[in-house]
Amino acid sequence: MRSTITTLLFAPTKQLVVAEVVPLTVMMAEDRMHRDCWTDESLLDEFRPEPIDRHWLWSNAEITYEDRLVGSEKVAIVTGDGAVQGAMLISTEPVPSILSPDSSALFVELLFTAPRNRPVLRRDGRDYFKGVGTALLEWASWRCREAGHDGLILHGSPEYLDWYEKRGLKRLPANPILYEGVIYTPMELPVGTSGSIS
Repeated sequence: MRSTITTLLFAPTKQLVVAEVVPLTVMMAEDRMHRDCWTDESLLDEFRPEPIDRHWLWSNAEITYEDRLVGSEKVAIVTGDGAVQGAMLISTEPVPSILSPDSSALFVELLFTAPRNRPVLRRDGRDYFKGVGTALLEWASWRCREAGHDGLILHGSPEYLDWYEKRGLKRLPANPILYEGVIYTPMELPVGTSGSIS
């Protein structure tokens, strides 16, 4: 996987900052995701409710799709100071498109923005880096086209369904997924729009 340069909005100064999408290594996962992301001094002492991604284990995360293990890669979006601002898994082998049955798609899992970038988790309640999730979805869209597939599928968590829909993903006519007490909604970026995330 080659790295990709992108930009994020640094909200405190309203300036665009260069960031890079890179492979998420085990060291990055352990040091910057498991430890640093959730111990940032900008965060509240307690989270209520507990964020669903608080205890995700990035070092050994894998994608299981329809009860089978699917090959995948982990990527992170990193700013110049080396801080991980977000991460995700994306399949390296295709899954069938639901909206276009003769087409293939890639599957996105564990789309994550660092807690410091979420106002609801911050002491000051303000934005920090904005555009992390969108930049990751844009990278996933590019990766999908590069691999010769036609769309992206993911299981949207309840609090982000509107966010996904604003970026062009459609709810699928499939059963919701119940995992660890959270109901996830299957969604897909339709064929022909995988490059138009806004």
